[in-house]
Amino acid sequence: MKRFFLVAVLTMVAVGSALAQPTGDDLGRWALAHWEALGSGSAEAVAAGFASGGGVAFIGTAWDGFYYGAGVQAAWNQFFAAFPVQGHAFSGVVRAVAESSLVYGSLELALPGGAVTVDAFLRFFPDGKIRAADYVVAVSGTAIPVTDGRIADGEYVRSAQDRGSGVTLHWRNGLVVLFAALRSPGTGWVSAGFDPVNRMQGANYIIAAVTPGGLVIEDHFGSGTTSHTRDRRDDVLRAAGTVSGGQTVVEFVIPLDSGDPEDKALVPGRTYTVLLAYHRSSTSFTAIHTARGSIQMKLED
Repeated sequence: MKRFFLVAVLTMVAVGSALAQPTGDDLGRWALAHWEALGSGSAEAVAAGFASGGGVAFIGTAWDGFYYGAGVQAAWNQFFAAFPVQGHAFSGVVRAVAESSLVYGSLELALPGGAVTVDAFLRFFPDGKIRAADYVVAVSGTAIPVTDGRIADGEYVRSAQDRGSGVTLHWRNGLVVLFAALRSPGTGWVSAGFDPVNRMQGANYIIAAVTPGGLVIEDHFGSGTTSHTRDRRDDVLRAAGTVSGGQTVVEFVIPLDSGDPEDKALVPGRTYTVLLAYHRSSTSFTAIHTARGSIQMKLED
């Protein structure tokens, strides 16, 4: 059986934490063991790494959706029937984030006569079992979330526009992360505030602007009813943005549950209020919005 050599760059993010919380080294080791099982092509070996109530989400496959418990091995049986994996290699940086017990990376799976690329996002329990996993499979002809600053047809399954501001939020979620895109009718900053408590207070804010030097994106929280402050920790995993035709598009990926007390945990299946705002031309985050409003975001489960 042909095997790919394992080439990985591990960026470990670990801080002092409770004894039960996995370290970045723990997470990296567990993820590598899981991906070794994946490279073996055995659904039974892969499913054995999941907790009894764990789940997996597949995006970009014929069985696109969410699978829990006993359904996990059945879903992996489908995966290996469609993709007879004969090994794997890493095609991107692997990162372990201790605070959210999360590991993500890009894998290339060896197939007879070719290969398929997947983005993998894993979340672990302290005992090393997988509590949830998202697999985004790049198959020709399928629409999957790609963080490139452009919104392709079918890339996101849901969207909602705030009519007052004209800002649109596009989104798609797995069990571990939220893939999102903002489109604004201006060239300045644009923002989304997830799950506010009282006006702006308590919301998890993502604010971004495409500047001459590139994309600037920050993780904020609603510190008051009409104010927000930058988080002490940035939990944006990936982001890209473009400006074209007088409009701004920003795409980003964030954990559904980052473990950051300044963020808001988002649960698949629930509906959340999202505050949207933008500035017509300023990329300064201190400039007051040109317009603002809100939409309802329903997450898949």
